[in-house]
Amino acid sequence: MSFDYQLSISKRRQSVAIKVTANGVKVFAPHGIDRQWLETWLKSKSSWVEDKKLAVSAQQQQIQSPFCHKEIQIFGERYQLVLSPRRSYIDHDAKCIGLKTRAQPGTEGARKALFKLLNQILLSYVTPVLAEYSVLMNSQYQELKIREYKRRWGSLSSNGTLALNSLLVGAPKWVIDYVVVHELAHGHVMAHNQAFWQIVARHYPRYREAQAYLKQYGVGLQIEKP
Repeated sequence: MSFDYQLSISKRRQSVAIKVTANGVKVFAPHGIDRQWLETWLKSKSSWVEDKKLAVSAQQQQIQSPFCHKEIQIFGERYQLVLSPRRSYIDHDAKCIGLKTRAQPGTEGARKALFKLLNQILLSYVTPVLAEYSVLMNSQYQELKIREYKRRWGSLSSNGTLALNSLLVGAPKWVIDYVVVHELAHGHVMAHNQAFWQIVARHYPRYREAQAYLKQYGVGLQIEKP
């Protein structure tokens, strides 16, 4: 084989699949599969796997390393990140973030301290935005949660909990506004059907532009893990 992989066999699977991530290549196959056939099939996918590995590598290079590079993206702009002995803060005029933490920079503890500050920054911005659009759209929510998610920018649950991804703090404000409108629109229509998108378009005409931004630059909003 021209590439290394981890094989996962399952009795529930009925087909073969390949998943390429930053952690390597994983192959999923059904129980009882012919190993010789599998090796031949995987060999035929070598070029595809190499292309995916290059794409994943390129994405990894876009991920932010604030403790290494001493900077982080806030509302679409680059801010300097410094360690603060007294308190955590953000200075928008100086484009600077001060982080107070006892944890060693680059550790999980330091990352948690950073996300606590980022959540506060995002909360301070979205609170009035949510209040405004909630009235304009006649869409209510019961609770707001801000935390890091792997695969979504926001959600609105059936019990009225509106969740936003902490990483949105790195996006321009007009993109954050789109996510707010998107989730509040689910207060009227849960499915992503024509009626839903009509509501979004009515209250946020730039929604396609915001979607394109998240698709192209969303990876760059991620923050490196230890």
